[in-house]
Amino acid sequence: MTKGKLIAIVGTTASGKSSLGIDLAKHYNGEIVSADSRQVYRHLDLGTGKVTKEEMAEVKHHLIDILDLNQPFSVAHFQKLAYEAIDDILKRGHLPFLVGGTGLYTRALVEGYNLSDVPPDAEQRKILESLDREQLCSRLEKLGEKVSDDEPARRLIRRLEKLEKGVKSENLSQPRYDVLQLGLTFDREELYSRIGIRLDQRIKEGMIDEVREVVKLGATPEFLEGLGLEYRLTYRYITGKYKSFEEYREDLFKQIRHFAKRQMTWFRKEKNIVWLNSKGDYLKEAITLIDDFLKK
Repeated sequence: MTKGKLIAIVGTTASGKSSLGIDLAKHYNGEIVSADSRQVYRHLDLGTGKVTKEEMAEVKHHLIDILDLNQPFSVAHFQKLAYEAIDDILKRGHLPFLVGGTGLYTRALVEGYNLSDVPPDAEQRKILESLDREQLCSRLEKLGEKVSDDEPARRLIRRLEKLEKGVKSENLSQPRYDVLQLGLTFDREELYSRIGIRLDQRIKEGMIDEVREVVKLGATPEFLEGLGLEYRLTYRYITGKYKSFEEYREDLFKQIRHFAKRQMTWFRKEKNIVWLNSKGDYLKEAITLIDDFLKK
C-alpha cells in the first residue's frame, strides 16, 4: 500500500516556520497540522506565536485551540490527533503540512513511534512535580533514558510516569507517511536579532496582559510553569519575582536564545531534514524540493 505524502516544516523559534508553512499550503492548496505543544490551548496566543484568525481563514489549520487551560496533553495524545487530521486531509485529496518547533512531537509522528498511553497517577505525579528539572533528568537517566534539552518538565514527568509503571515511552515502529522534512533557521546573529524583535513586538501587543488574563481564567502556577519560557517567566514577573521590567525582559531574551540553541542541537541530530538556504529565496527552494518529492 502506497503511503500518503506529508511535508514537515521544522526549525528554531523565530525562524518564520509558520509563515513559510502558510505560503506553501496556499501554493499547494494544502492544510496545516500544528506540531506545537502550547498552541493546542485556548487563550494562549501571543506567548505561543499562534497564527492569527486572518491566517487561519486563509489556510485550514488543525490542532490549534483544542484544549482548555490546565488540561494535560501528551505526545501520545498529539500523535493520535495528528494521525486523524493528516489521514482526513489526505482522504480529501489535499496535501498535509506538519508545522511546528516541538521536535519530539514531529519526531514521534514522522518516525511513527509506537506510544502507549498510561492514565496519570495523582499520587505519583504529586511526588514527581516536587522534583526540579535536574532531579527529573537524573531519574530518567538512571532508567537508561536519554533526555533532550528542550523537553519541558511536564514531558519529563509524563515519561517517568510511564517508565515507572513498566511502559517504554518511545518504542519505534514503522513510519505511517512518506515524509519530506524541510528545516528553516538563520545564522546565530540574525536569529538572535529576530528573537529580540519578536519578543518586543509580543510585549507591545500585550503578552504580559495575556498572562494576567489566563491567571484570571484559572490557569494554575504549575500549568504556567510547565508551558515554557514566555509564560513561565512572565508569570514570575507579574507575581513580583523580578526587580524590574528590564530585568524580566533581559532574562527572557537570554533564555529564549539559549532555547533556540538547544532546538538547533535537537534538529541537527535529525538526519533526514533538508535545510533551506535562509539567505536565498527559500520559498522558491522549498517549492522546487516539494515538486520533486511529489513526483516520486
